[in-house]
Amino acid sequence: MNLKTVAAVGTAFGILGVGSAFATFARIESMGKNTTYIMDDVSIFDNAANINLYSNYLIGEFGPYTDNDLKAGGNVDPQHPSFGGIFSIAIGDDNNPDPRISIGGLFGRVNAELMQYLPNKVIGDNGEVTNVPETVTNFDGFLGGTLSDGNAWGLHVYIATQDGGDKGEDGNYQVSKNSFASVVQADGGMNFQFTNYFDLEFSLALARIQYGPEHHNFFDDGNFSWLIKSRAFFTLDAINGELVPALNLKFIDAPGLDEKHAQVGVGVNVALDRGFFWMGLDFIYNKRKAHDWFYEKGVWTYDSRNEDNKIWDDRTDVGGMISFGIERNIWWDWFVIRVGGQKSILYTKCNVNDKNADKYTKDHYGICKDDGNFFTTNPLADGTSKDHVGFGFGINIEEKLKIDVTVAEDLLFRNPFQGEGRLFSRISATYSF
Repeated sequence: MNLKTVAAVGTAFGILGVGSAFATFARIESMGKNTTYIMDDVSIFDNAANINLYSNYLIGEFGPYTDNDLKAGGNVDPQHPSFGGIFSIAIGDDNNPDPRISIGGLFGRVNAELMQYLPNKVIGDNGEVTNVPETVTNFDGFLGGTLSDGNAWGLHVYIATQDGGDKGEDGNYQVSKNSFASVVQADGGMNFQFTNYFDLEFSLALARIQYGPEHHNFFDDGNFSWLIKSRAFFTLDAINGELVPALNLKFIDAPGLDEKHAQVGVGVNVALDRGFFWMGLDFIYNKRKAHDWFYEKGVWTYDSRNEDNKIWDDRTDVGGMISFGIERNIWWDWFVIRVGGQKSILYTKCNVNDKNADKYTKDHYGICKDDGNFFTTNPLADGTSKDHVGFGFGINIEEKLKIDVTVAEDLLFRNPFQGEGRLFSRISATYSF
């Protein structure tokens, strides 16, 4: 089924086989933790061309609620709420709407893929320690369209910055002249639909990661990062689903950090009776080098005074990851329940520069404490989107309003009479029109 047919019937399900559906961050978090092997609206952040598959809808959420320090009867608000939408205009006629133009925007999203390269604090040339502020602009902008043959293209920009201010103890923003953080990404992608049984995606992104202790211009220092993503969907009638090979490459260059990441995998997604299932297997290679990054008392600090005398530590992780997700309608057609998880096993090798080893202690160290080898895995059960398992449910009202909920993993193990903890860790919603 090509985009031309999809636009004519006005539905998202079935665009690229059984793996395509309106989705949200809560749905993905509940059902396998990643979007690599299914087509869903969250994939617009990996390939902007996919906005053409999910036109004319609104999306929003309260943000993740993962505070693990809640006291009995206590409560805090979820963090980083977001909202936005995508709108489409058909240039063709009613029978053949392609080509078409799509435009969209989202406010408030935290780009976790790039934000992980920001430290908590920076030491300036004068030895003054400055907090790296939380970015506040956090905007995704999209422009895309389809060609007359139904193939899709898309452009995307992400801008998240703070310059000259930070939150005070009262929670309000105050002047802090040395506070600066900026994450900017520009990318483009294509979605080729060669036949009814073969579709191919490709996207290329250029990113810029900057932080204090003073303001930087966009081209300062030349620290640019590249991200490449590609995947294909092969429809297999024998399994009533799709075979999905995928590739993800990252070349990160940020102050004090250099990282090269490769992830290659293959997965399947299958339509079930009143449900859906997917599974994927990935090979992962990641090499991170860092100089003058150190961890102490729960805080990552970057010392910018040694840019001319870089002493690098490096850490290499090699291994694999298996992930799966399943959802099924139960009791009523408008109610769906989901479960999923992921497990990575990586062999890690650490090399600490001799000059750094002399100054590291058990409480003050870099990306590795010492030379050596060990095994690592993703978090077991910390309530975040990267831990082992997820569980949730969804509500579908007339194929228009869809509400997805991630259930807190400790919900069934609490004392209900103490009023402790949280019921849900994320609530997201979409509305198509």
